[in-house]
Amino acid sequence: MTTDLAVMERALTVMAIGIAIQTLMMVGAAIAAFLAYRQAKLAIDQKVVELQGHMNQVRAHIDRVADTVDEAASAVRRGTIAVSDVVEDARDALGRVRTGVATMAAVATAPRTAVAIGVLQGVQWWRRRRAAERLAGVGAEL
Repeated sequence: MTTDLAVMERALTVMAIGIAIQTLMMVGAAIAAFLAYRQAKLAIDQKVVELQGHMNQVRAHIDRVADTVDEAASAVRRGTIAVSDVVEDARDALGRVRTGVATMAAVATAPRTAVAIGVLQGVQWWRRRRAAERLAGVGAEL
């Protein structure tokens, strides 16, 4: 029985050493997994910070583009208002010119008409006088 006991002691010792080695290997694997986790987390955090920086740059660029578009829209609005004002002023000016031309035509045609009537009356008077002189000349000859 001593040999059986010695064999059993040896088997238990081998099992204890195996379990101890297995425990050390599991602790080592856990430490390695923890270190890998920390490195991966640091790398991911760095990438997140980089992406946030890029996103801030993109947001700033989009804000600049939006400001430029707003300025362009304001300029177009101001230009449209200016053109509208010019068109309105041109319409007013044309209306004033039309009124002025009508007034000038009324003023200018009244004296012209009077002159034309006066010339016509003068021509008619001259014809009558001439006709009367002819008749007088024909009557004196007879």
